[in-house]
Amino acid sequence: MNFSKIWAIARKDISQYFTSPMGYVVLSIFFVVAGFFFWLIAIGSRTASMVPVFQNTVILLLFITPMITMRLWSEEEKTGTAELLRTSPITIWEIVLGKYLAVICFFGVMLSVTFVYLIIMLSAGKPDLGIIFANYMGYVLVAFSFFALGLMASTMSENQIVSAVITYGILLMLWVIGAAGSNVQGPLGDFLKDLSVFEHTDDFFKGVIDLTHVLYFFSLIFIGLFFSVKVLESKRS
Repeated sequence: MNFSKIWAIARKDISQYFTSPMGYVVLSIFFVVAGFFFWLIAIGSRTASMVPVFQNTVILLLFITPMITMRLWSEEEKTGTAELLRTSPITIWEIVLGKYLAVICFFGVMLSVTFVYLIIMLSAGKPDLGIIFANYMGYVLVAFSFFALGLMASTMSENQIVSAVITYGILLMLWVIGAAGSNVQGPLGDFLKDLSVFEHTDDFFKGVIDLTHVLYFFSLIFIGLFFSVKVLESKRS
């Protein structure tokens, strides 16, 4: 595994985020929505908490994840550079991790605005930093798992719109499947609820870090990256 090759892939994709209108549209949407909820609840109600921001923008991730992951591989197929990558002296894992690193870096720019809110709260009061850390941890794990699944969907189609639809379908299913589990009795109902992203985010927003939830999100990340590799390997062969 060569990090310089991974970073070369990531750097190219990061530059594409900031040379296309889509990147700025996504950033603008996130900044406006996050700022609105921070002002409405944290400042309006004088509550020193990041929970309202994260609880509402985590739902926003359902919609913006397809927008920022749909072109990760589909764009390579569209421009004809996919074949060059597949035949270049670089492993499939390095390609996938480079793409994944790019979207994580872009997300870091998105998340940076919330540090401003944190500074405001620290200057105005004494928020519970333990709870805030759990909030950030849960939010980041949700985002990272969404991005891995979005990357997987992008490898499945040469069409960006199709990739976006697949991503949205997967994420929506993982979000609402818990509601279906609530209406089913017995082990099957418990199993469906255990698959739900919502069931695994609630504790983080309460300030509780549970290893079970952490392992759930790491499993989603692994599944997304593993099957991304397998899809690209099948195309290379």
